[in-house]
Amino acid sequence: MKNYELLYIVSNQYTEDELKTVKGKIDSILQKYGGVLGFSESLGKKKLAYPISKINHGYYVVSEFELEDPTTVKAISNDLKLDKEILRAQIISKPKITQAEIERQKKQRARAAEEAKPKAEEKKTVKPKEVKKMEMKNLDDKLDEILRDDAII
Repeated sequence: MKNYELLYIVSNQYTEDELKTVKGKIDSILQKYGGVLGFSESLGKKKLAYPISKINHGYYVVSEFELEDPTTVKAISNDLKLDKEILRAQIISKPKITQAEIERQKKQRARAAEEAKPKAEEKKTVKPKEVKKMEMKNLDDKLDEILRDDAII
């Protein structure tokens, strides 16, 4: 069996409870074609990169499944395109990873995000540049020198 990952976006016109029914509908489509469901996660409501059918936000859902016959991927993709609740769907082939590996990756991402945050004591304060003040007499002398110069045409 080959492992696949399905990422789909559900319109934000549905509530969280309605999202569960849509998710169940998608799972039944996968099972109809002989898919064995695995890990599934809702990534939450996010802003779309560009409007799709005048919709700017959607619920992102990731599901992993296994298929015996890889030729059914196209049929699954067509069914998802025809579903009006799904804005976009993408199926990719990927190696299967365990739940422990998923948790390890989440911890790594959290650790990396924590390290990227600047610490309060590391913040540098920028001092304004000190400007040398000239006296008015020095400015007048400099101006006279420039005007007396023959280089001005």
